[in-house]
Amino acid sequence: MPVIDASVYVALVNAREPGHDASMSWYRRTIEHQEMILAPNIILAEVAAALSRGLGDAALANQVVGRMQQSAVVTLMPVHHELAELAANIAAEHRVRGCDAIYIALAKQTGEELVTLDHQQLARGGDVVPTRAPVQ
Repeated sequence: MPVIDASVYVALVNAREPGHDASMSWYRRTIEHQEMILAPNIILAEVAAALSRGLGDAALANQVVGRMQQSAVVTLMPVHHELAELAANIAAEHRVRGCDAIYIALAKQTGEELVTLDHQQLARGGDVVPTRAPVQ
């Protein structure tokens, strides 16, 4: 069950985003293999913000978030105290942005890889967990 960050989901739902084709191909293969995807529940706010700011369409952002909450493929995980502490340590030790550290921490806690389009997560997160970009 790979962990995805918001960059992958935003690229997945917005065809104008760099990485859209790779994200879509990766997502389809994941579904074909009946594999689940994990994400911390902060992904909801990050996706909503990215879509609303990028497209100027709050209604679409809310619709996408609603679909994600109902998804049979994406499992949203709570950010509880233990995960937050692990993320804080990762942020400090690896100089990673706070929200990005939560995705890395979830991958570490679950023993899974992180799939991201974020260059900093790919570079610095790779010191903590296996990281990769979605590929076509």
